Amino acid sequence: MPILINWILLLIFGLAAVFSVSIFESFSMTLKSANFTEPTNYYYFFQQLKSLVYVFIALFVVRKVPFKIMKTHKFATLLMILAFALQFLVFTPLWAEFWGARWWLNLPVIPNIQPSEFFKFAYVFYLSSWLLRKQSIIKTSQFFVNFIVTSGIFYLIFLFIPDFGTILILWSIALIMARYAGFSLKKVLAVLWIGVWIGIFAWLSLYIINPRFNYIKERFSYFMTLNQDEKVNQKEQVGRQNEQALWAIGWGGFWGEWYGKWLQKFGYIPEAQSDFIFAAFSEEIGFLGNCLLLFLYCRLFFYFLTHIQHIRDPQSRMIWIGIISILILQTFINIWVNIQILPNTWVTLPFISAWGTSLMISCIELLILYKILISEDARKVISKESLSSMGNEHKTSTLRKNSSQNLHF
Repeated sequence: MPILINWILLLIFGLAAVFSVSIFESFSMTLKSANFTEPTNYYYFFQQLKSLVYVFIALFVVRKVPFKIMKTHKFATLLMILAFALQFLVFTPLWAEFWGARWWLNLPVIPNIQPSEFFKFAYVFYLSSWLLRKQSIIKTSQFFVNFIVTSGIFYLIFLFIPDFGTILILWSIALIMARYAGFSLKKVLAVLWIGVWIGIFAWLSLYIINPRFNYIKERFSYFMTLNQDEKVNQKEQVGRQNEQALWAIGWGGFWGEWYGKWLQKFGYIPEAQSDFIFAAFSEEIGFLGNCLLLFLYCRLFFYFLTHIQHIRDPQSRMIWIGIISILILQTFINIWVNIQILPNTWVTLPFISAWGTSLMISCIELLILYKILISEDARKVISKESLSSMGNEHKTSTLRKNSSQNLHF
């Protein structure tokens, strides 16, 4: 029950944030399609409410699926095939461009799908099944090579989108899960080193082949620049949203400007309703409000991290590790981007950012963690009942034995 309250508070926090910060972009979005609908400041808020309806329907369906089916290799393979199919659709005429990058699908029935969110979820199930099946060779050089090759094939599709934020999360999840499965720390560091160099080479090659993605290279260059004079020259072109995000967080102060006030959300921070919602809302809730948000996240993560010791089934443990890693990584990567610890990665804030796919997958992941916990608790109850029944049988047999001895005497 406390975790359910924690989750509901995060959803309410997210609704309040989307309602407040998406004013300018909501109006701009509906103004483009004014022949279909009247321009409104609450477009993203209404979309978020609609997304919540889909979320609750999806949660109802997932809740009905027994977790023992989800643990099977067939389920993990089927989920991964579906994730690949959705991800490949971004290269078809159905995909929607976002500054030259292929990120969204506008399907006739379900518009605005972000396949990468579903891919992360499916990847955890597939990787957990694969790692456990390779448990006997996980410390060998053969597995080391297989791990690099398999991971490279999975991430190649995101390189051509390009979506480096998803690659960063998938790579981190793979290393965490492999380490937990028995991968040595030395090999984890070796994979990290190899991955960095392959990533640099692939990144440079991609921009030489296709210069339309130069804006990503410029943003990364802006982030890495230490010379403040150069940063001032680049700020208006590639670093505006980073600078505006810092201004928004700074202007919020300790108490904030109170709900619904201040100016950065009026077009100064791009994607204020999704990628930079933490910075945009910080103006209004201030340091105190952000501490409350971080408390809700940390309480949620701490609860699930401390309960991992109760999970006995290896498959459930591996899925548990992967899902909680996704939620933690996405939360802190988004916040670190907002405060310029990391370059822009287009990673949304779980339970808070607008757009339905991220919200839906985050809630489903939380439900999966809860299902694992319930299944393990049920197993404990069964084991206690069986032990109790065994004890009762032992007492009964002892009494019968004593009675027969007394009668014989």
